[in-house]
Amino acid sequence: MKIGFFGGTFDPIHIGHIHLALQMLEIHHLDQVVFCPASVSPYKQGSPPQVAAKHRQKMVELAIHPIELFSFCEWEITRPGPSFTIDTLKGLSDQTKAEKKEIHWHLILGEDALVDFASWKDVEELVALAPPLIGSRLIPSFLPPFPSSIKEIIERGMTKIQMLDISSTYLRKRLLEGKYCGHLLAHNVLDYIQHHQLYLPR
Repeated sequence: MKIGFFGGTFDPIHIGHIHLALQMLEIHHLDQVVFCPASVSPYKQGSPPQVAAKHRQKMVELAIHPIELFSFCEWEITRPGPSFTIDTLKGLSDQTKAEKKEIHWHLILGEDALVDFASWKDVEELVALAPPLIGSRLIPSFLPPFPSSIKEIIERGMTKIQMLDISSTYLRKRLLEGKYCGHLLAHNVLDYIQHHQLYLPR
């Protein structure tokens, strides 16, 4: 089986996330995509998530529920402290091996993640364990410089897709301003946000 691993803070999850995951699923013929929200990203400790982990978990579950080949992993959101992708993927790989399942993992990324990807914890081990699939509108010659040990793997995973230019930051701003957001995220997620008064003025 080929399984994509899609991590992030998902604060909140929006249609850009879903679109990227679907494109990687279809283009690379993945059998499944696992969404794994982080409790605290080690690269965003100066700007932690705006809403509690339990709300982000529920929003991800609501967003992916209609898509049969999407699933949820709670490992990072229930683990205290920063979540490193390599630690999670090593744990998942060990678990599936113990269950005698032959799984080929792939890390799903948007092109924006490449800016600091070379500084991720144990990045060489990470790309060997789960070769990245990167949704991009860029061409390889425009990529940030990478060490030769991972450059070829990164370039091989570059996947040209039609990107949806949406960010959680932009979405939170619209929610805060009371603007319509039904075109940017699933309606059941928007209903959840409104019911729990998330991302609104305090």
